[in-house]
Amino acid sequence: MTTIRSAVCVRCPPRWLLLRIETDDGQIGWGEAIGDLHEEVEKALTAIGERVEGSSIHDITRTIETQRKTRFWRDGPVLDTAISALEMALWDLKGKELGAPVHDLLGGRVRERVRVYRNLWGRNPEEFADSAREAMAQSMTAVKVSPAGPTPDVVSRAALNDMVDVVRAVREAVGPNTDLAIDLHGRFTPAASRRAVHALAPMDLFFIEEPCLPDGSPSHIADLRALRTAQPVAIATGERLRSAHAFAQHLLPSPVVDIIQPDVSMVGGIRASVEIGAMASAAQVAMAPHCPYGPIQFAASMQIAASSPAHLIQEFQSLGGAGSGGGTPGGGQHWAFDLIAQPFKIEGGHVEVRNTPGLGIEVLEERIEEHMDMWNPHPPSAWTHTDGSHAEW
Repeated sequence: MTTIRSAVCVRCPPRWLLLRIETDDGQIGWGEAIGDLHEEVEKALTAIGERVEGSSIHDITRTIETQRKTRFWRDGPVLDTAISALEMALWDLKGKELGAPVHDLLGGRVRERVRVYRNLWGRNPEEFADSAREAMAQSMTAVKVSPAGPTPDVVSRAALNDMVDVVRAVREAVGPNTDLAIDLHGRFTPAASRRAVHALAPMDLFFIEEPCLPDGSPSHIADLRALRTAQPVAIATGERLRSAHAFAQHLLPSPVVDIIQPDVSMVGGIRASVEIGAMASAAQVAMAPHCPYGPIQFAASMQIAASSPAHLIQEFQSLGGAGSGGGTPGGGQHWAFDLIAQPFKIEGGHVEVRNTPGLGIEVLEERIEEHMDMWNPHPPSAWTHTDGSHAEW
């Protein structure tokens, strides 16, 4: 029986938190937590790592259930992301030991390549348009833009005009045949989101993400349902939902959104993501997972995409790079060094599904230590309205 010798938290520039598990026979598996709440998540990864030493790598569900259910206090983003990273690394190890990619262990792949999109960055319409042209040069067929700054509860005409100007500039830069998605980042109240969606819908959008902040309340579910049926653009949400139960509220008995966006580093890992995808299939809803961090998270997301029929498109931030330069808000792609030996490549807007064991990547550990001077877990942005009150980030 192969057991865990050690499980340690590893910092990776620019701000990613990884879990490195080594077995008693020297095999190494990797998982990735969210790149936020750094101090708290580091402590959680370290504590969980100590608790799983000596455990079998094969009883993945039992190990995860033990960590989740043997405490009076449970759930919350810190514990959820630590457990997700652990589960990810265990699948990586199990695949490596069995000589099979994780998607084979999940029932096999349903596609040979995965369509991807990247986020755009800018401070004005011209910069967003430049970012869009750069994306098109990388053979992207879909992009996403976040056009909204601090937004009052009832959005002003001036703010709407600024958003429309950004989206129009991007649409002109990418042309009519590129899919263009909008991320409102939960910055809007239901009232503001209705007005914003009405203003943006004529831009021929792929989907509109997080029009309002999800809180799981009946009123929020009702607001999403009404927004979905009142206009023609697909509504997406899910990057802040942390459990199968939360996704079930949005999918069953009838869906309130058109696209769900689970984050493998938050919902419990790979198996939980696949189960959420199965719920989406049953509800005839598509899945476009959230993936704003490093290439380990992306590699795990690729395993889910390969084996989930509901999968539509995959977000990415890094296809293999790390360090400073690539962590610009919105997804700058000019990284300082390669974290994995064979970075993923985009061809025709798609990334090929790999058949190598585990997550299909080899982490270049020595590169992390060489570039630790680039470690920069920047504090959360503090946004304010013009009157000085706090705004949703």
